[in-house]
Amino acid sequence: MTTQRVLFVGDVGLDTMIRFARLPDPDEKVVADALAEGPGGVVTNAAVAAAGAGARVGLFTGVGDDAAGRTLAAQLEAAGLDVHVDITEKNTCRAVILIDAGGEKRVLLSPDAVMYPQRRTVMDLALDDVAWVHTAAYDRTTAALLLTRCRSHGVRASIDLEPATMPAGFDDIAGLVGDCHTVFLNERAHNLIGATAVARLLDAGVPEVVETRGSRGIRLHTASGTTVIEAPVLNRPVVDTTGAGDALAGWHAARRCVGDSAVEALTKGVAAASLSVCAGGGITSYPDVDDVLGVAEQMTRNKIGQSN
Repeated sequence: MTTQRVLFVGDVGLDTMIRFARLPDPDEKVVADALAEGPGGVVTNAAVAAAGAGARVGLFTGVGDDAAGRTLAAQLEAAGLDVHVDITEKNTCRAVILIDAGGEKRVLLSPDAVMYPQRRTVMDLALDDVAWVHTAAYDRTTAALLLTRCRSHGVRASIDLEPATMPAGFDDIAGLVGDCHTVFLNERAHNLIGATAVARLLDAGVPEVVETRGSRGIRLHTASGTTVIEAPVLNRPVVDTTGAGDALAGWHAARRCVGDSAVEALTKGVAAASLSVCAGGGITSYPDVDDVLGVAEQMTRNKIGQSN
């Protein structure tokens, strides 16, 4: 891997994941099938995936001055990340993730939680040895500052468009996406912006729009056309979809730093995401490098993802 760093700037939280066969009726108690707790967050998950792919990763995030926040940094450092944590007066983000029998998730977030590092941290970020930056705009003003700094330093950046970061739709993010090299657009964000979401992002100056489509894989949109990368058929049951899209983004960033094209990097990312849903948990489900590369090689050999 390159000696240049990949930076991830954004949210971290303590996830409580509960797997169940069915939701209880009002005033009914149901015993869950499984329960687990550990670090999570859109950007943090992607950082862990990139580190697992072999990248030299830095994570910049924020927590509250509480018990949950005090445990997260040590857990992430143990996962191989160089972690910078701002401690704020807000609460550490807590997420309750409900996972149904089909592996689909529903997420409840705690209120008044810190979701981004402080502005001064972003201002002071050293970018000289950075090859890629990935973020999600949970603080749009500070994220815009980050992306402007990336562009001025010639550092490529990607952003994960989450509906929670753009409650008013495209107008909320129109001023910052133009500084991004790659935008990850999930189905809910696509629906929020509308049918012209991809065209509006390309018109805003985004070179690459990655439209994520769950079990159907992704579409890579550029000014020159669209490439479809289908998810591989693994013949394994879906256990838990938590963090699958984040695995895609993390692997993509890691592989672009070593010279992969967008299609090559995204093929590996789709392989990683597809493998991750076959195990329980978020970051604990992320597959080994050899498994990802093996599936990606098979996808390429079968020409999965080469249709335009």
